[in-house]
Order: sequence, then structure tokens, then C-alpha cells
Amino acid sequence: MADRDRVRIELFEDQHRLWVGEATLPLEIGRQEESGRPPLELQADRQPVRLVIAPLVARQVPRRAVRVEAVDTAAGRLQVANVHSRIAVTIAGRDEPLGPGESFVTDSAVRIGFPEQREVWIGGLDNTADLKATSGSTSSLLGAPRDARFQTIDLTLDGPAAAPAKLRQLIDGDQDDQRGRAVVDLVRAALTVVRCAAGSDLFFEAAVKAAAEMIDLDRVLALLLADGEWTVRASYHGEPGTPPGGGEAVYSRHLLDCVLDAKGTVIYDPNVLNTPSGSSLATIERAVAAPIFDETGTRVIGALYGDRRWGGPSAAEPIGELEAALLDVLAGAVSSGIARQREEHRRVSLTQFFSPRVAERLSEDQRLLIGQDAEVTVLFCDIRGFSGVAERVGPERTIEWINDVLTELSECVLRHDGVLVDYVGDELMAMWGAPGEQPDHADRACRAAAEMLSRVPVLKQRWQDVTPDGFGCGIGINTGTARVGNTGSRIKFKYGPLGTVVNVASRVQGVTKQAGVPAIVTRSTARTLPPGFEVRRIAKVQLVGIREPFDLFELSPDPAEKWRVMRDAYEHALGAFESGDLSEAASLLAALVHEHPDDYPSLILLGRVVKGLTDRDSGRDSVWRLTSK
Repeated sequence: MADRDRVRIELFEDQHRLWVGEATLPLEIGRQEESGRPPLELQADRQPVRLVIAPLVARQVPRRAVRVEAVDTAAGRLQVANVHSRIAVTIAGRDEPLGPGESFVTDSAVRIGFPEQREVWIGGLDNTADLKATSGSTSSLLGAPRDARFQTIDLTLDGPAAAPAKLRQLIDGDQDDQRGRAVVDLVRAALTVVRCAAGSDLFFEAAVKAAAEMIDLDRVLALLLADGEWTVRASYHGEPGTPPGGGEAVYSRHLLDCVLDAKGTVIYDPNVLNTPSGSSLATIERAVAAPIFDETGTRVIGALYGDRRWGGPSAAEPIGELEAALLDVLAGAVSSGIARQREEHRRVSLTQFFSPRVAERLSEDQRLLIGQDAEVTVLFCDIRGFSGVAERVGPERTIEWINDVLTELSECVLRHDGVLVDYVGDELMAMWGAPGEQPDHADRACRAAAEMLSRVPVLKQRWQDVTPDGFGCGIGINTGTARVGNTGSRIKFKYGPLGTVVNVASRVQGVTKQAGVPAIVTRSTARTLPPGFEVRRIAKVQLVGIREPFDLFELSPDPAEKWRVMRDAYEHALGAFESGDLSEAASLLAALVHEHPDDYPSLILLGRVVKGLTDRDSGRDSVWRLTSK
């Protein structure tokens, strides 16, 4: 083998081959990264080289799953390592899965099984025979043993190089085996376009190449239509990859107009159609164009266009209906590729806001995104200490830190099927209860809040050099009716709620800082608390900008008995204060502050009681009236 640091890769999903290629080592395999390149694309411009085998929505596949390196270049030996911290992968021929952090060395082709029915086969370039023998065996990681009575037909184009079949061979062939072979080759080429449609933009290049070679066209263009203008997406003229523009990009607008009018494939033959004066068809002997449709199959969004030029080897050959039909099939494959790209883009966009489960439902029924009134639970989470970190370590490290923190907290939201509504500086906003029905939306929000709070100590440890004094977060939660839908614009999508329920949740989050507790919920949320959660009523609070006061409760997931005793004593003192028994409240709170000097709500309530005792003329106010957010 010429390059022993290169490997051949084949990717399968549910036993269907999706991608074949070669890569240099070291190689990393995993899921699409946030805002990263799409699946089935080899990222050779980074180290290590990266192969994305699954879209962002396939959360069961790790972003970084497996790393392959050359350990003995002379012998062609590979080291395969599981680089994920929790998930094991299946290796063909090994009794036990390859656990997190484990690795092994092999000098033959290897098959690696991933979640969601994905399988990657890897072999050195000089081990292609081994790989082929493996792929033709009678067992698979993805399913039961194959029945030996059935023969597997390989319709891919990665076998020995041969001259591509042409439609003329099928029409003119005088022997059944020749015509049969031509049919198989034509199907192979068409399948190449269809399979490429499962991945990146390769289906454009595959389509123009297949059309040029099979129909004997001098040049083929894939064109897309937007705002009445045609642009060249891919071209093939003798050699693939001819850049758009210049003479090579000249095409007949008249023929394309005919395709738009007919919404079907149109053949130009000078003996049938008149050439308009000054038309670009004047330099063309024959031409054909087939429409590319949108996902509805009703609107033309592009065309697959091919022609034969004056003086070309096949210029005099008419383009028949069978050749036009083949171009139409290839254009249909391009339509499918564009539709799949747009669907994947929609899914990736949705997963920026919604959990995979909710995103899947929205993909199936986009009507759920239409504005509607719904009972929802809204959560605001603010990161404490952001300004201090920014001043101490500068913008670059601050952005790294806040991105990591918000990512961890956002994943808590998504794990409980919440909607990531927005980020504002160092604050996160999330919602439950829409777009789909979630009868337990308050339960989910509180569980997400508890998980967020549990992640803070881990994040503190991880960023100890950036935040030596530590940091925290304040969470406010409120439940109520809101108008939910696209609260952004036609330019930038933002799905979320509007209404008082949002303003109250935001103000409640602000109270966490003034009350000195990490999480506060309103009564509307507290009355539907899930098992394992307990609350302490802090006070009846007049929030800034909100007319009616709210009973606010400290949220305590899985509290200790000491906290319960403190909670009961505090609520007893609060009741005495609100009923006007200030002496009883002062006595209870003095003992409580002595036993729990770090309990800030007790200190605040004691201050209000003392003020009531020393300023009886002004009257006692049982509502805690805030003057700032």
C-alpha cells in the first residue's frame, strides 16, 4: 500500500451503505457538533480528521465516539480507541464491547457498531480484500444472520474502474447480456445520486456527472432558481467540477422558461423547436432540461440541464424520450437530496431550541408552532458572578467559561423536554407546556432546575482557575397562561411565550438574589410540585412592575431533615408576623437566626419585624415590597 497512514471507510445505517471514502490518520468519528458541518462529510481540514456519521438530533451517538490511529505504519496496524466517557461501542469479533477509555490494536479490517443502527467498517488501503470479505460475510452487527438462499447484489460504484454505461448501449445492444449489463450500470449510477442525497452536496456533482456520461451530453449543469434568477450549483464538462461562470456556465434561458411553463422535462431539437433570435441555443445542436421540484412536488426550484454542442461527437444524435426520462429520474434524485437537506436543516434548527423528542414531533406536525394560548411553566436562570469573572480573566476566557456553563444548564432543560427560548447575556430562559401538550410541565421545570443546581459544583471544580471564589445561579419559575409561538420575526425565528407569566418568572428570578436562595417558585408552580420536592414560603412579595403581590416559595429538591425543621420554624414566625404578633415573631426569629446564621430569609424577616416594632406609627406591612429587580 502506498499510504499506510490512510484508511478506507464504509458507513452503514440499518445495513444500507450511506458513504464510502478514504481518510488520513488520526481519524475521529462522532455525531455532528453544534453549528457544525452536516453528516456524511469528511472534515479533512482539521486535526484529527473528523468523520460525522450522524446528525445533531441523533443524541445517542456521541459527538466524540471513536479515534483511529496508526501504531505500526510498516505493518499497517491500527489502534481503535473509545474516547467517550460513558458509552460503549460494539466491535465485531470481540466478545465484550469496547468500554469508555478502552482501546485495542488490529492489523485487519474492523467493524464498529454505534447506536441508532449505524456501523462503520474501517480497513487499510491494502486490506481492501479483507474488508470486502467482511462485508460479504453471513453476519452483521446490525441484524440477524443473512439467509444463504438470497444473494446480495452490490449496486455501488466502488468496484473496479470501468467505462461508464451509456443509454445508447441499452438501445442499440444486440445481445441480451450487453443490454442487461447496461441496465445494471445505469441503475448503479442512478443509485449513486440517490445515496449521495443522504449526505452533503455531493448529490449535485454526482447527478451532473452521471447525466453527462450516461446520456452522451457534452455538458450538464445543475441550476437552482431563486427570485427569478438561475444560478449554477454544479457543472460537468469533460472534467468534473468546472467552476460556475464564464463560457462554461452559458445555458439557454429559453429552454428553462419552457421547463417552468411545462413543469416537466423539455427536449430542444432544432428540427422541432424554432430557435429564438439571439438565443443561446444558436450554438447548441441538442439540449434537454428536467425540473427539480421542492418537497411538495409542485414548485420548480431548479433544473438539471444538458446539451450537445456543434461539432461534438454526439451532436447529430437526437435526444430521445428515454434519455429525457433518465435525466428526469436524476433530477428527481436531486429534488430528493434538496428535500432531505432542508429537512435536516430544519431538524438541526429545531434542536437548538427543543429536545430531540419535541423536535421529532415538530418535524411531523409543524402546525404545533402556530401561535396559541397554553398553560406553561417558564424558567429563568441567571449566572451569578459573571461581571467579576470578566474583569479578572478577560473576554476570551470569560466566553469559554459562560459557553460551557450555559451548555451544561441547557442540556438539563433539553433532558426534561423543555424549550430553550433565549439567552440574554448570562441568563437562560426556558419553557415547558408547549408546543406539544405536557400535563406535567411544572414537574419537568422543577426537575430541570434541580439538575441545574446539581451541576453547579461540577462546573465550579472544572473552572476553578477562572472562578477561584466560585459562582452560583439563581432560578425563578412561574406557571400560568401565555401566548406561545414565534416571538421573533420573519428574519430570525424564536419560539417562546408572551404574557404576564413571563414577566413574573423573570422578576422571581431576581428575588433569588435579594432573598439569598438559589431557586424560587410561585404558588401556581408550588401547588403541582412532584414528589421529592419541598418548599418554604418566603413571603408575600410585591414584584417590581407587577400590580398584585405573589406568594413566593423557596424550592428545595430532596431536602435534609435539618432544613425541614428550619423551614417549619421560619413559616411559624412568618405567620406570626403577618397576623400582627410581632413579639412572637421576633422571639422565634431570634432563635432561628442563632441556629442558622447563614439563612438569609430569616435575617430579612427579622429586619422587617424589628422595623415594625420600632416604627409602629407607620403601620405594619405584611407584604415585602421590592424596589429593584
